[in-house]
Amino acid sequence: MSNLLITNGSIIDGTGKPAYLADIVIENGKIERIGTTSGANFDTVIDATGMIVCPGFIDIHSHTDFTIAVNPKAESKIRQGVTTEIVGNCGMSAAPLTSAFMSQLKDRLTINSDYGKAEDIGNCWETFEEYLEYLNDLPLGINLMPLVGFGTLRTAVMGLKSGSPSADEMRQIENLLEKSLEEGAAGLSTGLEYLPDSLSYADELIALCRVVKRQNKLYASHIRGEAQTLFSAVEEAIRCGEESGCKIQISHLKLGGQFNWGKTDQLFALLDGAIPRGVRLSWDQYPYIAWGSGLEDYLPRWVRQDGYKKTIQNLTDQTTRKKIRREIDCAIKAGTHAYNIAAWENIQVIKVRSPEFKPFEGKRISEISAALNVDSLECVFEMLIKEQGDLPTLVFCMDEADIESIMRHPQTIIASDGRAVATYGELHKGSPHPRYYGAFPRVLGKYVREDKVLPLETAIKKMTSMPAGVMNLQDRGTLAVDMVADITVFDPETICDLATYENPHQYSQGIDKVIISGAVVIDQGKHTGRMMGQIIK
Repeated sequence: MSNLLITNGSIIDGTGKPAYLADIVIENGKIERIGTTSGANFDTVIDATGMIVCPGFIDIHSHTDFTIAVNPKAESKIRQGVTTEIVGNCGMSAAPLTSAFMSQLKDRLTINSDYGKAEDIGNCWETFEEYLEYLNDLPLGINLMPLVGFGTLRTAVMGLKSGSPSADEMRQIENLLEKSLEEGAAGLSTGLEYLPDSLSYADELIALCRVVKRQNKLYASHIRGEAQTLFSAVEEAIRCGEESGCKIQISHLKLGGQFNWGKTDQLFALLDGAIPRGVRLSWDQYPYIAWGSGLEDYLPRWVRQDGYKKTIQNLTDQTTRKKIRREIDCAIKAGTHAYNIAAWENIQVIKVRSPEFKPFEGKRISEISAALNVDSLECVFEMLIKEQGDLPTLVFCMDEADIESIMRHPQTIIASDGRAVATYGELHKGSPHPRYYGAFPRVLGKYVREDKVLPLETAIKKMTSMPAGVMNLQDRGTLAVDMVADITVFDPETICDLATYENPHQYSQGIDKVIISGAVVIDQGKHTGRMMGQIIK
């Protein structure tokens, strides 16, 4: 007896081919047959009349590793049709850890990255292999493929020390990377706009990419700049791929700042020009005009490079504070500061812990400073002190036309750059980016059905077989015989995102069923409680 039959659905197999009508038979978690069925008995029959049946979406740029231990259901992602997430992005992974620098690693993961279960760090794992075992012991609601973060590797070897690593420290970082890759990490990630990754030089990155190449895995880079230094940062990423030979994935490609708007032709000239030279290059994108960042990024690097405690000391000392203000004012006049990318009225605070500033959660910096009757920079300093240096924000700095141009490019993969949250419990706190809830349905609703930016088959390819190819996933990403039965069933006429910047905690609609390894996890838009996720090595 076969386990599951999906009948009467319109199949979009993830390859980009046109939709067709067929039945899918699933046996023991895999696709056994695609075609017509008759005269057979099935444990479960799903009538998908009027629905699209496609592979489960693969989110190639996610941060759910920071929330999966708090709520393993990963509700805001599975309800988007996402069945697999690549986590550990932007240089931030929860492993490996070292006892020598455990306090710095814990600070980085809990204060700056908002890791959900701080008590488990260093107690439940240290090596990458132990971390994967920890995740495997959880009842996972979604598949995970963790990357190892460069920032974590560097901190594990050097702590928060500034400057380049010594030759011995560089060997230790390379060895720790190789060990983590051998233990199951899917690749290396960097967050080159963030400390400590931003302290690195291209030659260090190329050396690490050569390690990645030996293991035939991925280098995923949040590049060194997405606004004033965008083009040189893209050139650096290309150079890393060209000189090392490893696969490069540029994370959340965008043109930040009004001074960059309309330069997609210039951007694609760089990217498209690299591929014929043999650079193994791809990139991803989320479909929104705001990015997520910490307010501490508006401070000079020296203010924050020694950790959050030193950051607070620098902001509290009045002499140092005046020096910081002068430096920021000069940078703004020179056009090199984050303020030149997005002014205070374009920066929205999304999560506040301190009682004093809690009423301003979801407000813009300009609104908060006006309400407090202080100038915006003083407001920023005071909020960072009260929030211990950790104040997540939304930064509105991208152009809708550029988003559409990037989305149309054949190499662009759809991603969320968001972690799984929920409309209840601990993960309901704050006012997060709406991409946490709506990235994939937003593309299918707004950009496919309404705005006709992409054909439906192309959009699904960008969410399934393309990320599967980049990640060397041989058994997921398309609907074909013997593939793992990770499947999303949705209504093409109603699918859309509901989450907004003002009211983000809303699940998307139109996702009828989500199946992982042949088991129904989302049924008529409701979670069945089945936890079918696994760690994919």
